[in-house]
Amino acid sequence: MLYSSILFLHFIGLALGVGTSFAFLALGAATSELAPDERAKFMLRAAPLSKNGSIGLALLILTGLAMLLLRGPAAVFAYAGGALHLKLTLVVILCGVFGYAQSLQKKIRQAGGGPLMAKIPKVSLLMLVLSVAIVACAVAAFK
Repeated sequence: MLYSSILFLHFIGLALGVGTSFAFLALGAATSELAPDERAKFMLRAAPLSKNGSIGLALLILTGLAMLLLRGPAAVFAYAGGALHLKLTLVVILCGVFGYAQSLQKKIRQAGGGPLMAKIPKVSLLMLVLSVAIVACAVAAFK
């Protein structure tokens, strides 16, 4: 029962994290026709949505560690093999990119917009690609 509860929370974290990436992709596309100042104003208002991504990533990491410890690291790595190693490597990279995105967003909020906003779509797309690759590795690892 404990493992199932943790797995449930893990999937909630996945939905929050990857869903936030898809949401920002859709918002970016939907606002592409707006004037730059209008787009900046809108995206600054939508920025709190990124908290869902933060909560999702935190849930994924915490529940992932909990599942690893419950099953035993040796057993999990023996079962999941190289796909798990790749998944964990991609998670570390995602955490770095996520941290960079958070620092960009803080600078953008402090400046009330500005030229740094142009970096957000590229960073967001990279996070989405990493997230999807992590899910693919998880599927391969835990068939």
